[in-house]
Amino acid sequence: MAEAMLELVGVTAGYGRTMVLFDVDLSVPKGGGAAIMGHNGAGKTTLLRVAVGLLPVRSGKVLL
Repeated sequence: MAEAMLELVGVTAGYGRTMVLFDVDLSVPKGGGAAIMGHNGAGKTTLLRVAVGLLPVRSGKVLL
């Protein structure tokens, strides 16, 4: 398996008392890409905010 450029391991995050992401695992290999798709309110923006450090994780790790 290729070395990961971005990896989320067991990430749980949200806003205040409202949790949006629950135990998310994601790996994007170096030189690769990912598409994030889903219905409105599915957590796409929250996932990206966590990945770039704009929103802290409640549990889990974000590795760059």
